[in-house]
Amino acid sequence: MTPLKVAMLTQVYLPFIGGAEKQLAAVLQRLPAYGIEPMVITRRHDASPVDDRVEGVPVHRIEVGRHRELASITYTLKGILALRRFRPDVVHAFELRSPSTTAVAWRALSRTPVLAKVLRGGTLGDIAALSRKPSDRMRLQRILRKIDAFAVISREIDDELAAEGVSAERRLFIPNGVDLDSYLPATPTETTSLRDELGLGAGPVALFAGRLEREKQVDRLIEIWPRVRAAVPGATLVVVGTGSLEESLKAGAPEGVRLVGKQTAMRPWFAASDVFVLPSLAEGLSNALLEAMAMGLRCVATEVGAAPDLLGDGLGSLVPVGDPDALCSALSSALAAAPDAALAQRIRARIERDYSIDATARKLAEAYRKLAHRPAQTPA
Repeated sequence: MTPLKVAMLTQVYLPFIGGAEKQLAAVLQRLPAYGIEPMVITRRHDASPVDDRVEGVPVHRIEVGRHRELASITYTLKGILALRRFRPDVVHAFELRSPSTTAVAWRALSRTPVLAKVLRGGTLGDIAALSRKPSDRMRLQRILRKIDAFAVISREIDDELAAEGVSAERRLFIPNGVDLDSYLPATPTETTSLRDELGLGAGPVALFAGRLEREKQVDRLIEIWPRVRAAVPGATLVVVGTGSLEESLKAGAPEGVRLVGKQTAMRPWFAASDVFVLPSLAEGLSNALLEAMAMGLRCVATEVGAAPDLLGDGLGSLVPVGDPDALCSALSSALAAAPDAALAQRIRARIERDYSIDATARKLAEAYRKLAHRPAQTPA
């Protein structure tokens, strides 16, 4: 089988590690098994080489400068040059702004089909961001018309695309995935041992993992922690991650809160925890939530992004955005609950059924081949 060449257009890639970068890197390692030859085109944010290989995958980094408007134009122009050199069979754009703009421009020149991934929905999502000004709104409508198909990761995003007139056949459910072998549930003995090793004590543990930014609402989570701890004495909140709020959060952390910074190995922290909490204002499909569920953890999350898709049917607790009382109550109940092996198995089974990283790679490969082998067309 002749390899199919697919160019991934993204704003950020390794060595920077966020949820989207971690997800893409994991998928890229699996695509060659399905006959896909990938390469990445991204912005250059540090001294990394312009042309590079990262974990065996070619990466081209674009120097865009600091002026915001010129940076977007530069990304597109230099991105087209990189695409001309690679000559992909399909372009996969990650985000509806510069990556999709570049992909659509290349499509007009080359008739190369485009798959786009909307990274998140809601008030902070791609569609909302491109709907605030008339000029951005026009740009959004053109992008949505010209893209051949969308990799949809949540019902929230699917509904937003449908509301914009994107037909059902162009909306493909291809959610993020998790490496099931890397996140096997912990035994009670392992949990106890890891708590000792990590210095977490004997009380119940709640875990947050993500960027320490306003949209994640970690500051609000920490504010309510004394109330949670009053309801569940001895409970500990572990916060994993870095960001602009890190120093202020550390300075104001109350008793029972531990900020441990960036961690390269996440499984021990999940294995030492009872509950995973995600109080975000907006999400796409949280990789940390997938990992927590693969570990069989109880989860408490705000009703944004894919959380309602994942935690429905009694698999977790959903709370309204901006409701500290509801968050406090749900967290306290989850931490005070007795261990439930049957529930943990159901939570793990939900991820095994629809959210494995191997299934994500397979679905993407299938989508790429269908797009590459159908006649070039302009979507309605």
